[in-house]
Amino acid sequence: MTSSANRDLFVTMLTALGRKDFDEVERCLAEDILFEWPFPVMDGFPVEHRGARWFLEAMQASWRDFDDYAYRIEIIHDLVGDDQLIAEYSSHSRYIPTGAPYSNRYISVFDFAGGRITRWREYVNPRVVAQILGEGASWSEDGGAQRRV
Repeated sequence: MTSSANRDLFVTMLTALGRKDFDEVERCLAEDILFEWPFPVMDGFPVEHRGARWFLEAMQASWRDFDDYAYRIEIIHDLVGDDQLIAEYSSHSRYIPTGAPYSNRYISVFDFAGGRITRWREYVNPRVVAQILGEGASWSEDGGAQRRV
């Protein structure tokens, strides 16, 4: 069964991420964490990337046009090993330039070691992102999401 410490770490990280408390998020992630997005959220978005610092800088850039995210955890699935969990959750925010509400659903697989998250594989609906940012929105390493109008 997933350890209670790892469950708590996931909840702490997701709550901090929603508040855009990137310093707290960084404390939850291994420096060399592996991020995976089997279904990229937009053109140019990586299918995998390594590094907590990259992720935090990318989120700061791409989320500047969004209000804080209210995350709701639907369910946490325990796995046989105590160093993994699968979580189903949703996010709720507002895209500031248009005032449009933004909500998406996620299924993520997390690996843990040494009191940190070491791998985060996230399945998110890219169609919802396209509805907010516009079809053909693209990712820029230096500025996050680039809205297409």
